[in-house]
Amino acid sequence: MKFFSGLAMMLGFFALFSSGTSAHHSSAGIFDRSRTQEIEGTITEVLWRNPHILFTIEVTNEDTGTQLWEVETTSVSVVSRTGLTQDLIEVGSYVKVAGSAAVRADHRAVWATNMLLPNNQEILLGTSRPRWSSETIGASTRNAIATDPTGELGLFRVWTSAGRYWNDSYPLTAVAIAARATFDPVTDKPTANCAPKGVPFIMENPYPMEFVDQGDEILLRIEEYDLVRRIVLAPDANFHAQPDNLLGRSVGHWEGEVLVVETDGINYPHFDKTGIPQSKDVKTL
Repeated sequence: MKFFSGLAMMLGFFALFSSGTSAHHSSAGIFDRSRTQEIEGTITEVLWRNPHILFTIEVTNEDTGTQLWEVETTSVSVVSRTGLTQDLIEVGSYVKVAGSAAVRADHRAVWATNMLLPNNQEILLGTSRPRWSSETIGASTRNAIATDPTGELGLFRVWTSAGRYWNDSYPLTAVAIAARATFDPVTDKPTANCAPKGVPFIMENPYPMEFVDQGDEILLRIEEYDLVRRIVLAPDANFHAQPDNLLGRSVGHWEGEVLVVETDGINYPHFDKTGIPQSKDVKTL
């Protein structure tokens, strides 16, 4: 049996869990969880995708007339595990939505936690509780469930993050400290418009990841953004001539039962979600 250690902040902080994390990166600084917004109207568009599902709802009232509202919620990865499928939410349906209000008053948007359908069924998104109906779809709670406590399955299987593992006290340069101090989570967030994450930021996400043994290389399939990270065990002479990219060029080797991975060639300017920058010279281990 072989295990793995880190890349960047340590790949070894994964454990085999089924997790119910939601609203992990897009809601921070955009939506206020302490304030509830409720709207109702007609669905005009549905974008059923990872990392977040998006709806557009046409809302009409006497004071403001007809307006389009953006409705964002958790990912396809999360809701599919609770029995929710895209066919339940149709363009043209008149629905009621409740969730976290936008931070900015001029931002017509909601982070949805509940949706009432025309047939009086209520969709529970994330870990929400019923609000309008006793007929619900989805799970109101999804606790982490540990499996394989002996670790006999080894590395090559599906893993999910067991929790947050970012360090709050990295030794930063003066430039990095200044950049983080002026970082605005609303206007500067790395994942604006659901832009894909790069290394090392991508390694902290609540969705499944799978290690696949390909002989001379190991594939790390990342469900968030549908990314595939290649860890090459026997790089050829041209390996480091490959173009820089979001996930970089990763070379791995075994030290006993530990997989050690070193990555360079990372073309991604964000170290994490707090505004710490990184250059193209960055390397992770």
